[in-house]
Amino acid sequence: MRSTFIGRLVAYLYPKLPLRRVFLSLAAQREGGDFYSTTLRYVLSQHHRVEVGEYSYGSLLRPGAADPGTRIGRYVSIGPNVRRLGAAHPLDHLSLHPFCYSPRLGYAEPDDDVERSECMIESEVWIGANVVILPGCQRIGFGAVIGAGAIVTRDVPDFAVAVGNPARVITTRLDERQRAWLMDQQPWNLDPAEFTRVMKASREL
Repeated sequence: MRSTFIGRLVAYLYPKLPLRRVFLSLAAQREGGDFYSTTLRYVLSQHHRVEVGEYSYGSLLRPGAADPGTRIGRYVSIGPNVRRLGAAHPLDHLSLHPFCYSPRLGYAEPDDDVERSECMIESEVWIGANVVILPGCQRIGFGAVIGAGAIVTRDVPDFAVAVGNPARVITTRLDERQRAWLMDQQPWNLDPAEFTRVMKASREL
């Protein structure tokens, strides 16, 4: 992963910077973009509680697009305008307004807060454009595909293809032997050169 002096400076000063997202974007570009930027990953982890694995890219790497508690594996491809929400408005409360349940706004007590879920997006996932991942989804499995515009309300298994609103599994990618080989070898843990070599060499599986 790549880091620059400017990137380290942005990461250090991030909470105090005006136009901080502009500076973060510039630092990430200087480090090779989403694939490689250590500054982007540091800022997401330290200031937004979002963990992003190496070589992943896309709209969930923009600050604020993924709620705290989101973890993204390696080599994950994320389309435009994807959003991951970790909490919903409390339907059993008299009021649905955040003043009545969010302590950070200064009116509610900590006990009034809604449940805030975490979500693990495993490695080698592809998430299409305009997907919304709701609190009911706590895991998207290895090698899964989420179709564009899907509303994900529950967990998605490894290698599943899920589409629609609410998202439902319509098929499973690859055959059983290929899936078993991927889970055994876990090529997503390799660096890009070796990853690419192994995947090309395994096309005949």
